[in-house]
Amino acid sequence: MTKKELREKYKSLRADLSNREQDLISNQIKENLLANFDLKGKKISCFVPIARFNEINTWLILDSVDAKFYLPVIGPDDQLKHLLYEGKDKLKQTSWGILEPQSGEEIDPSELDFVLVPLLTINKEGYRVGYGKGYYDKFLARCSSKCVFIGLYQFDEAEVIDDLHESDIAMHYCVTPKGLLGADNL
Repeated sequence: MTKKELREKYKSLRADLSNREQDLISNQIKENLLANFDLKGKKISCFVPIARFNEINTWLILDSVDAKFYLPVIGPDDQLKHLLYEGKDKLKQTSWGILEPQSGEEIDPSELDFVLVPLLTINKEGYRVGYGKGYYDKFLARCSSKCVFIGLYQFDEAEVIDDLHESDIAMHYCVTPKGLLGADNL
């Protein structure tokens, strides 16, 4: 399937999840993430969930891990920059309905230890389908080769993506409600 077809399919599947199902999935993903990765004291990029898109509740991770979290902000050059997360009270909602820090310590992508990446679906090679703007692929290209990219995925099946692009960047791992998929078994 094409990325466009997969976006439509997975947006629809997400929309069909009840609040109870979404809460259960988010908790399972958090537990599987923490069971497989030592995040304590690390520098981590983490996205804030967009409720209207029924995204994984990453507040569960942000509120339970003793690490330095950096949240993405779309800069004036259409590049993602990451600012230190200093609490929900320091976030403001953008015109897109996304909570973002308005100021704070910015981290160079090369200094991050982990990036928790949003996605709609993923293939067996670790390539993801996002919302189609390319923000994350451009950002991930600027990270250190030591940085670990972890997709957070509400479903468990990998898809075939027919229209990969040379600028697409694969995840090292993907955390699902059932467990962990590595680059060798996605």
